Amino acid sequence: MSAAAPAHRTRKGTSGGKGKSKASWQSVLSDLMLLLLPLAIGLFAIGANTGPAARLRNEVFDQFQRLAPRTWSVDLPVRVVDIDDESLARLGQWPWPRSRIAQLSNKLADNGAAVVAWDVIFSEEDRQSVAGALQSLPDVPERKALATALATRGLMDDDTLAKAFARVPTVLAMSLGNETGAVAVSAKWGIVALGDNPAPFITGHEKALLPLPQLVEAAAGLGSVNYVPDGDLVVRRAPLFLKLGTGPDAQLIPSLPLEALRLAFGASSYQIKASNASGETGLGTKSGIVAVRVGETIMQTEADGEIRVRFAGFQPARHFSAWKVLAGEVPKDSLDGRIVLVGATAAGLNDLRATPLGVAVPGVDAHAEVIEHILSASNLARPDYAPGVEAVVLILVGLLVAWGARQSHPLPAAIGLFAIIASALAASWSAFESLDLLFEPVVPALSWIAIFLLLTISTYRRTERERRTVRHAFSRYLAPAIVERLAANPSALQLGGEARNMSILFCDARDFTTRSETMGPEDVVLFLNDLHTPLTNLVLAESGTIDKYIGDGLMAFWNAPLDVPHHPACACRAALKMRDAVPLIDAKAQARAAARGASHVPVVIGIGLNTGDVFVGNMGSEQRFDYSIVGDAVNVAARLESATKDFGVQIAVSDSIRQAAPEFLYVDLGKISLKGKAEAMQVYCLHGGPEDRTGDFDAFIDLHQKALDACANHDPNARDLLRAARRHPLGRSYKKFYDRLMKDESGIELEMEPETIITLGGS
Repeated sequence: MSAAAPAHRTRKGTSGGKGKSKASWQSVLSDLMLLLLPLAIGLFAIGANTGPAARLRNEVFDQFQRLAPRTWSVDLPVRVVDIDDESLARLGQWPWPRSRIAQLSNKLADNGAAVVAWDVIFSEEDRQSVAGALQSLPDVPERKALATALATRGLMDDDTLAKAFARVPTVLAMSLGNETGAVAVSAKWGIVALGDNPAPFITGHEKALLPLPQLVEAAAGLGSVNYVPDGDLVVRRAPLFLKLGTGPDAQLIPSLPLEALRLAFGASSYQIKASNASGETGLGTKSGIVAVRVGETIMQTEADGEIRVRFAGFQPARHFSAWKVLAGEVPKDSLDGRIVLVGATAAGLNDLRATPLGVAVPGVDAHAEVIEHILSASNLARPDYAPGVEAVVLILVGLLVAWGARQSHPLPAAIGLFAIIASALAASWSAFESLDLLFEPVVPALSWIAIFLLLTISTYRRTERERRTVRHAFSRYLAPAIVERLAANPSALQLGGEARNMSILFCDARDFTTRSETMGPEDVVLFLNDLHTPLTNLVLAESGTIDKYIGDGLMAFWNAPLDVPHHPACACRAALKMRDAVPLIDAKAQARAAARGASHVPVVIGIGLNTGDVFVGNMGSEQRFDYSIVGDAVNVAARLESATKDFGVQIAVSDSIRQAAPEFLYVDLGKISLKGKAEAMQVYCLHGGPEDRTGDFDAFIDLHQKALDACANHDPNARDLLRAARRHPLGRSYKKFYDRLMKDESGIELEMEPETIITLGGS
């Protein structure tokens, strides 16, 4: 049977071509289904505003803010007066008497505050001073008369507080809910709506918790302190307006930060621009609010009138303790002309919110961040066209990734995918950092990874099926390593080869004939298996290829069929490990000999190593060929293995090995003249690895070289030097070599085998 015939028939035969075409279309359809699944999930996730995809998106955008928070400047005209723990410790527990609140408001007015916004809802009468004393009296006509008289003369503390609020433009806080409270608010602002009615797009509530009427009347502004956190309770967006009530009579209530800005700008009204306003075509659809204007400041909003806040985080220079303001310890220029927010930051008052930059941010700080965000002209937003852009990019890049997964090797395809994902992350980051725009990078990236993995696995499984077919067809004829090579590259199934620089190893067991005379056929097979199995494993562990077994010997090579960097060093390590494995092999052979009652012949191996240019490839005939190597370097390696018997060493290597792997330890054995070679070749014994170098080895090599030089120069002390080298602990391994040199009268040449002559000295 011709080894090439099956591939030839599949390539040229009509039925084979149809089968291949059908299989190809099936693989394309299968991969198309694997492509569509991640694309569909990714497109759904991009459009989702809730659920895991939205949480993941928010976490990515939060991380952007942590990496590059909004730059804070001391020139920003926003300051916070803290009702902090130290203020409570010095001035008493909260709530404070209205008289003290009035003192604080007056202090801020005296220091020139432009606007004072209170993040405190004064919804109940004062119960701690005059009003509190009246409340403790019996409910009799006298108490009512006293209260009326005090109120008429302006001596009630709430009235005193109202007068303080009237001294400075003051914004009071209100809270919207759905349980108890007022259903309408006396608005202190006007609203001009451009385009569609903005009310339907704004979050609504049914009731409002308001400050006392006399305080509302005295204040210049009134704003909501409500926030609408995301599902994970993190405040990322701030509503500029909330809605009180339903239907056509619903009121739009500005937020506390927005109302503070209105007063700071001296404006009387807001302008809300929605879809279908001038310059906003909307194509007739009511898509939501576009922008809010107060004074000369325009804020781009999302459809529900909220803005995404770019936070700066806690800034100590923004804060002043309330007790210091009351004590006059805050310089006037620190508050003069500023928007001052007064709120509780004490831990026990629980006015805390989570933001992208902190899990426990005081509410008054969140209000300050909103005002600073607006004044800094930040327009952080996820534009309405972002999902569309992301969807297009997801599909186009997904198709590119799918093509790469099918057509390219996994490693370059993975590198390309990594580069694409890195580019997407960089583009998203650049849009955030430079343009204040938020584009989703993670969902598309995860979709591309899923496409790559699914199609790579599909391609791998399809390739493995094809390789199994090749393995099954040729495993009976070729070596396993070559079958794998042919499975990976079926086009290599032809005669021919290439020139390569390779390392070659020959190994042979000594006295095999003597050993086999005392063994039956089965015992011979067992011995060969016990010998070849560990030696083969050691060769393969060092990236070598077994060429063939020759009785009790084996031939191996490196750097084919695959490239093996530093292959001479790999060959040296394999040879040393094979040498070190001999005692275990010998022990097993001795145990088997004892079990059958036979004498034991010690196991000794000889190894020859050489490196050089050879020809490697498929050699033979069209009917049967083998993957092997030929060349002079192969013959030299075989001669070196044979010479180990005469040298009395286990590993003989050429000078080319020593030069290619100089880090190993070598012992000079002189030169040998090989049959058919005009010049003698330098030979060394591979003594050990780099880790075996010691001072003893260096001393031994020095003594060894002196002995060889003495022999070459006919020095009368040659024999004494040889004896000294042989007595050295490391020289015992070279006893046979030294004995042969001492038997030689000339000390110059020794005949060994008919084709081998040792020559000492010189190169």
